[in-house]
Amino acid sequence: MNQDMEIDTMENHPVAYIEEIGRFPSVINECSGMINIDNRIISMNDGSTHSLLQEINPITAEIISTINVAKTSNIDWEALQYNNENIYIADIGNNEGDRENLSLYTIPYQAGPEIICIDTINFIWPDQTEFIASNSHPYDCESMLVEGNVATFFSKNRSDLKTNVYRLDLTTELITKGESISIVGLATDAVKDPSGNVILLSYLTFNGNTFANKISILEVSDGVYKLKESIPISENTQIEAIVHIEDHKYLLGAESETNEGGYLYSLDLGEFYE
Repeated sequence: MNQDMEIDTMENHPVAYIEEIGRFPSVINECSGMINIDNRIISMNDGSTHSLLQEINPITAEIISTINVAKTSNIDWEALQYNNENIYIADIGNNEGDRENLSLYTIPYQAGPEIICIDTINFIWPDQTEFIASNSHPYDCESMLVEGNVATFFSKNRSDLKTNVYRLDLTTELITKGESISIVGLATDAVKDPSGNVILLSYLTFNGNTFANKISILEVSDGVYKLKESIPISENTQIEAIVHIEDHKYLLGAESETNEGGYLYSLDLGEFYE
């Protein structure tokens, strides 16, 4: 896969410029997910074994409160969603592709210092038959949507820079593999836009520490996701979380390259929908 060819193509596309809001406190050094609950922004930090979420101030990036998530464990939380008054946390981080213990937690949301998980679904990817550690595989995942009784996962394929779509029925606990989409990137988070399309956040890396971020807009046709458009993002830091605020406005969360806090950014995609 020629990553340089993709970047050359993207250079001819209008860039989505983001604005820095502020820096998170050091306990949020790897923001990997955010949700919006009635204009309360809840974030999730990767790289911690603690079962905690943080409510953050979207104006300053400061922590308002910390929320304990009872009856869960945290091996590698990577995806966070909110739907039908429930918070969903996906423990699906799988950098080396050898995990056989992926989990999805369902937690009813209520204001306060603690929320309690009421259901855990344990699963593996249905097409994976070998669980051998590797640096190049299609079984990492950081992106999820939850609609109705279905959780949809978008994999992070280091082997071919595509994303595979998996659908988990929350009632039957049956998981199936669907379409594969050539996004030419490593998918890190997903959110619905106001028109019902999916915004899939992804990046490419060069020399280990230079990031080229973009969003891939996926449209649905006959229940199948297809790539509609890719839009490069101006900042070259490791952006791993996106949440919808209003209209075509979003917040983005970026990881820190040090032990300091990551960054919170704002993004307005209005010009791309005119």
